[in-house]
Amino acid sequence: MELWQRYKKAIFPLVAILIGIGVFAILKATKPQTPLMEVEERYWPVAVETVQFENVRPRVSSFGEIRAGREAELRAQVSGRVISVSDSLGDGASVRANDVLIRIDDFDYVATAQERRADLHEAEAKLVELQTMLSGEEKLLPVDKKQVDLAARELDRQRQLLKRSAVSKKAHDDAQLNLNTRRQNVLVREQTIARFQSQIVQATSAVEKAKIALSKAQRDVEDTQLKAPFDGFLTQTDVTEGKQVSTSDRLARLISLQRLEVGFHLSETAYARLTRQTPLKGRTVEISVRRGTVVEKFEGTIVRIDARVDAATGGRNVFAALSGLTLDTDLRPGLFVQVNVPDEEYQSVVSLPVQAIHDEAYVYVVKDSRLEKRDVEIAALDGEHVLIATGLQADEQVCITRFAEMGSGVKVLVK
Repeated sequence: MELWQRYKKAIFPLVAILIGIGVFAILKATKPQTPLMEVEERYWPVAVETVQFENVRPRVSSFGEIRAGREAELRAQVSGRVISVSDSLGDGASVRANDVLIRIDDFDYVATAQERRADLHEAEAKLVELQTMLSGEEKLLPVDKKQVDLAARELDRQRQLLKRSAVSKKAHDDAQLNLNTRRQNVLVREQTIARFQSQIVQATSAVEKAKIALSKAQRDVEDTQLKAPFDGFLTQTDVTEGKQVSTSDRLARLISLQRLEVGFHLSETAYARLTRQTPLKGRTVEISVRRGTVVEKFEGTIVRIDARVDAATGGRNVFAALSGLTLDTDLRPGLFVQVNVPDEEYQSVVSLPVQAIHDEAYVYVVKDSRLEKRDVEIAALDGEHVLIATGLQADEQVCITRFAEMGSGVKVLVK
C-alpha cells in the first residue's frame, strides 16, 4: 500500500500519454482518404497575326516645320500721306494678288504727270514742225538742181555765141554769175536739209525723254496705291490712315500662299535608304497636321536638299513645297507637322507589328497551341510595323502579344 501511494503520481501521467497515443492511432487509422488532384498546365492568352506575303511600300516618318518659301516686304514706292487703308490690312489677314492695301495722297504726282504730258506734246509738236520744214526743203532741192542745169546750158550757149561775137562779154559774164548763184543755192539748200535732219534727231530724242518722264510720272501715280504682289498672308503690319510714309518704310510682310514649304530632317541612315535606287528630289510626300483629335493631310513635293550635312545629327535637311493650298487653308509658318516619305516597294514581304519581333532577330509562331521560336530576316521598318523578308511561311500564326514567360514550348490560347 505504501508502494502504491509512492508510485501512483508517476503512473497516472504515463497512462494518460498512452491513452492519447492510442486515440491518435485510432483516429489516423479511421481518417477518410482524399484522392490526389492532377495539376493542369497553365496557358497564356495571346493575339496573333496570320502570315501573308504582299508587296509593300513603307514610309519613313519625320517631323518638320512649315516655312515661308517666298515672302515680300511691302514698302511704299512713293512718299506721302496715307489717305486710306484696306479693311483687310492686318496681321494674319489673307489677301489676293492686286488687292489695294493702302492709298497715298496722289495730288502732287497727278500734277507732275500732267506737266510731263504737256512736255511730251510740246516735244512732239516741235518734231512735227521740223519734219514739215525738212520735207519742204527736200522738195525744193530738185528744183534748185534743175535751175543749175538750166544755168549751165545757158552759159554754154552764151560761150558759143561769144566765140562768134554774137553777144557781148557782159552777157557771157552774167550767165556765169547766174550759174554760180544757182550752185550756191543748192549748197545752201543741202546744208539746211542736213541741219533739219540733225534737229529732228534731237527732237526725236526729246520726245523719247518726254515719254520716259511721263511714264515715270504715271508710274508714281500708280504707286500711290500699294497692291499685293501675290496671294498670301499679311504679318508685321505697321501702317495707319494719316501716317506720313517714305520709300524706306516697311509697311507689312506678305507670305506667299503658293510657296509654303515644310522643312524636315532625315537621319543619314534614312537618307541612304531613301536614295538607294532613285533620287529624293521630286518625290511626293504626305504632310500630316494634328489638331486635337483631327488629323489633316496635305501633299508636297521635295524641291531641294541641303548640301551640308548636319554636324550635330549627321543627317540632311530636306524641303518640300506644299500643293493644293487655298486662302482658306489654315497653314502658317512655324506650324509643327509630321512628314511621311515613301520608300521603294519591297516585293513579297510580311508586315508585322514591331512588338512581334524579339531582339530584331526572331519571332514566336503558334503551332499546336505552343510557341515555336523562328529566326527571321528584317527587310525594313515601316512606322510601327516591320517587314519580314525570310523565315516565315504563308498562313502561319505569329504571336504579337508579349509576356514575361515567353519561350519555345510555352502553351498559349489564341484569342
